[in-house]
Amino acid sequence: MKEVTTLALALAAALSLAACGQGSTPQTAPPPAADTAAAAPASPEVATTPARMVLPAEACQRSEDGFGAFFERFVQDPAVREAYTAAQLQIGDLRDPAKPMQTMPRDQAGPFRIALVDSQWVYDEPGKDADQLERIDSRRTLDGDSMRVDYVRAEFTPDDDVANTKGAPEAYVFKYEQGCWQLSQQLR
Repeated sequence: MKEVTTLALALAAALSLAACGQGSTPQTAPPPAADTAAAAPASPEVATTPARMVLPAEACQRSEDGFGAFFERFVQDPAVREAYTAAQLQIGDLRDPAKPMQTMPRDQAGPFRIALVDSQWVYDEPGKDADQLERIDSRRTLDGDSMRVDYVRAEFTPDDDVANTKGAPEAYVFKYEQGCWQLSQQLR
């Protein structure tokens, strides 16, 4: 009888913790013991993408805070980046958004250019060591089911203000689809 009571208390505690952790986003299940799980594809395009990893519930909220949690994982983990990038990316012109976009497979679209090094956002360039990467100035804009991340290489003052920018600005656009964010566009 003591074992049943202990089991019942443990189950009640687990359910209570799960309810607290879910917040107001019931569409995302808590992560399983293993960090990955396959999601059922909803369309033929999604069927060609790698199995989606289960992320913490807060990372898949349709909000600025949710995107912030998602984006940090996306930037730091290549497996998350692959799982949450559309199979076909739209490549567009940042200076002329009205121009039709070109579509290309994600593996031909070039490397993802934003990295996080020592708590600083940097412009990732293959072949360079982390201490050689330039910092970026970035801005996020939430518009309905889209989050746009504009970024440009920059030099900063000692007070962390932007002193000047270098090179052409670029942007990534993420769409909220299938209960989480997905990289869908690159604007150059």
